[in-house]
Amino acid sequence: MITRWDIEGTLARWFAVDADSQLGVFTGPYAAWPASVFDDYQAVEAADELLASAPLITEAIFSARWRASGASPTLPSLEASCGLYSFDADLGYGGQTVYYLDAAPVRPLPEPEAPLILRRAARLVCLPSIRFATVTQIDLSGLVPIVVGGG
Repeated sequence: MITRWDIEGTLARWFAVDADSQLGVFTGPYAAWPASVFDDYQAVEAADELLASAPLITEAIFSARWRASGASPTLPSLEASCGLYSFDADLGYGGQTVYYLDAAPVRPLPEPEAPLILRRAARLVCLPSIRFATVTQIDLSGLVPIVVGGG
């Protein structure tokens, strides 16, 4: 079983489902993790592997923040083109709790249509007060219990 201690201080990578049953993928170096991710981290790893080879079903719309960053669009483009909202925390140390929208899918993949392993990983973090389609950032503090890595 993978625990938070096994991956603390590494790249945070996890999935969530919002109030509209839309799926999001969250990435961040040394960022905060929802504690519930560790209830079934194997599902998160399997979903991440699946996403890396999933068919592209739509197009990506990049956020203004992402376009202004000049960063490579590869990862957010892939994630959004698979139907998921792509969020990222700023680079830094200290367990940032804020994740920013990098790319949105033109046609989101609803949770009921997603592969089982992706649904399982996303169900570890339910955000019933958030609608991915209407936010530019999400602050985890106060939404879910979090784990902050030591960096």
